[in-house]
Amino acid sequence: MTDISKYLQYAKSQLANLDQYRLIRIVLGNEACDLDSTISACVYAYFLHSICETPNEILHLPVLNTHAFVFRLRHEVLWFLEENRSNLIFIDDINLNDLSEKGKLEIVLVDHHSLHSKLNEEVVEIIDHHQVKENSIILKDYSKIKIEPVGSCCTLIGEKLLASNRFQITNEIAYLLTGPILFDTLNFSPSAGKTTPKDKQVYEQLFTRRTIRTDDSDLYKTLRKCAGDTTGMSVQDLLQKDVKQVVGPNIRLAVSSLPSDYTVEKLIGQLHTMKDLDEFLSNNDNADGVVILSLETNDDQPKRQLGFYAKKFENMLPINEYIQRSEHNLDLRERGIPINQARLKLFEQNNAQASRKQILPLLEQFAKDFVPQNSS
Repeated sequence: MTDISKYLQYAKSQLANLDQYRLIRIVLGNEACDLDSTISACVYAYFLHSICETPNEILHLPVLNTHAFVFRLRHEVLWFLEENRSNLIFIDDINLNDLSEKGKLEIVLVDHHSLHSKLNEEVVEIIDHHQVKENSIILKDYSKIKIEPVGSCCTLIGEKLLASNRFQITNEIAYLLTGPILFDTLNFSPSAGKTTPKDKQVYEQLFTRRTIRTDDSDLYKTLRKCAGDTTGMSVQDLLQKDVKQVVGPNIRLAVSSLPSDYTVEKLIGQLHTMKDLDEFLSNNDNADGVVILSLETNDDQPKRQLGFYAKKFENMLPINEYIQRSEHNLDLRERGIPINQARLKLFEQNNAQASRKQILPLLEQFAKDFVPQNSS
């Protein structure tokens, strides 16, 4: 058993002993719990545990910001973590509100930088690569904020570990960090536009720490294959696998990224009624609609589609007009759909470099400004 495997096993075992610690420091990934977010949480928590001078007083725990029944859909993460699957900690395994009330909780956010709850007050450090949300940074100590628009959050985690003289990067740690960097940058594909010089630099430095240097093109292909495995998945599973929410005062939208190489067009082709979409919205805090994104890669050339469904017909026009604005630079071209449904739209997204990371801030602005129309 490797060092990080022992740590993850130890961390989960301590859920029964939380009272004996003065402080519980949680490393929390985002709610999508993709490969980048999961590995960032696990590796950074292990790093903090390894350099902690008072481990008997302070417990560092990686927490996945989802539920086990949703995480089962993350085939690429399950494959990549192999023996450590049973030692993962999910958000419902631990009562963060109770720890907060007892004054013994600190939260480190990785791969996101705000929470939709009062637990924002417990955040002590942020490491993220997404565009900053308005009024979301609450830390007084700006040295504890690292937000940089690189391709992968694991790039920033790797940079931090490489700079530490108190931590030894083992073969397994280097391997765990390089996998998501490859995956997020589409194997450094120039046409995807997701790679920065820092992604390549950190990847190369980590690769030199790997004693077992496998062919990473094979690793990338396997991760893509696992991510695209939709065996046994229902329409609701496909939408639930990688979902984030955008919340405004008058509207809530789910934003779903479909599994690799599974198109929005294919998903729409599976629909006979809107029942699956309505149930999905109901299961996601009664959201008012869902924006659906897909990515195909042929010879590392990305191709994207965007679709959306609104529960109420009167919300269709505002969403439709907003998403197609030229200043958003998505370059959308509407496609016909094989089902007679006025609340459902499908587009080819000709700007293939605009991923969910770029689209989410646009939708957040829409939700913030949205005023419902009179439907009388």
